Amino acid sequence: MGRSVSNVLISQNLSPETIELARRVDTAEDAIKLLSARLAPLLPVDRTAIERAVISRERARTTALPNGAAIPHCRLPGLRRFGCALLVLAAPVRWDHEGHCVDVVLMIVGPAENVSDHLRILANSSRLLDSPTLRARLKTAPGPAQAHELITAAERAIESRRQETGTAHDSGDRLHSRADDYLAEVANRFNW
Repeated sequence: MGRSVSNVLISQNLSPETIELARRVDTAEDAIKLLSARLAPLLPVDRTAIERAVISRERARTTALPNGAAIPHCRLPGLRRFGCALLVLAAPVRWDHEGHCVDVVLMIVGPAENVSDHLRILANSSRLLDSPTLRARLKTAPGPAQAHELITAAERAIESRRQETGTAHDSGDRLHSRADDYLAEVANRFNW
């Protein structure tokens, strides 16, 4: 019996209430605390449990990508569902000791025992944030509802490509390539 795809999509676990646009933070830890506070009441789980788990994960290995995005994430025992929160910063913040600067952060918190769905959400997150056009459009979104609509449309394109080709990417060699920014077509429909 197949499980519904809807419970493993970012767009089903992200809401306008968990999206912050044009915020300023001083540190990566401030960003993590802000997003943890957004997610905690919705999951429900103690905010500090999310913070500790995500910060511990970041110390073990950064989730910053070379393109200016980060995908901090954790899995917690006792959770029944996933939660996602998005932060689009007004100015980049130094994310880690490796010198990555980040201005788009997508946090994922999920159940400890649900590894495969966690990996699916991470894969979709990576693909979304790999698109320079999508990241640029998020930075100009007039509000959280519009940012959510953009994420939803782009994720539909990712899922469609996955169904057609068996993968969300054309080829691993083209990851981080502007030539493979198939989400640009979706993002460019959002002219606000």
